[in-house]
Parts: sequence; structure tokens; C-alpha cells
Amino acid sequence: MGLFSESEPTNVAINGQRLQCQVCRHDAFWGRDVQLHTAVATFFDLEWTNPSARCYVCASCGYIHWFLPQ
Repeated sequence: MGLFSESEPTNVAINGQRLQCQVCRHDAFWGRDVQLHTAVATFFDLEWTNPSARCYVCASCGYIHWFLPQ
């Protein structure tokens, strides 16, 4: 598997609204879950305890849109 969980960029809906890139208004994205890191967890080698966020990367310009879990 590559950098992203999907093989092709897709349309995304957030709270029932179609996501558009904040920079270029494109509407296709690559999705990926990423782990958030804190200095304390890194210091104690406990990064695995940190929460994750969902990122959508614009397939046109590469701008990253971050969404925290609900």
C-alpha cells in the first residue's frame, strides 16, 4: 500500500457537506489517517498513545485538510 489508503482520489463529505479545497476549490482528495504527536509522548517513546486525525490531501494542489475525531 502506498502513502494513501485509496488507490484513486475521491470526493469527500464532512458533516453532509462536500469538501472543496480551501486553496484551489478542487473536490477530489487522497485520504490518510495520521497520528498526532506530543513532546511528552515522544520523550517517553509513547507515540502510540497519541490520538489520530484524518487528513485529506487535495489531488490538485496538495493542500492538507486536517480533521480531528469527533
